[in-house]
Amino acid sequence: MPLLTRRRFATLALCTAAAAAVRPAFAAPTMEPYSEAAYEAATKRDAPVYLHVYAPWCLQCHEQDVVLQRLMTKQKYAAATFLRVSYDTQEKVAEALNVPRATLIAYRRDRETGRVSGSAAQADLEKVLNSAL
Repeated sequence: MPLLTRRRFATLALCTAAAAAVRPAFAAPTMEPYSEAAYEAATKRDAPVYLHVYAPWCLQCHEQDVVLQRLMTKQKYAAATFLRVSYDTQEKVAEALNVPRATLIAYRRDRETGRVSGSAAQADLEKVLNSAL
């Protein structure tokens, strides 16, 4: 095994710094708080809109959130809007949606394209996300 010369060390250091500086070519969406105005504005665009009904004390909600945060970094969801409905403080919204906590609903414009409740399986969540693409 060759020794680490100054030249190799410098090359390795530059490559490491360059790799750390590489960022995705797009900005991944973030999960924003639900409001009627945000929902209406998002559904006027021709892009996917996702509602995640969430309670901070709900284990399934946390599990879904971990998977959603990972999926949101995929380029195909870059134009999407993700809104979080608080199951605890926005009870009327959750009631109007007719959903329990730990629910993901997908929309294209104002038409529902898919939903899943209680599952944190990546395949189930991705199926709902893809239904609005």
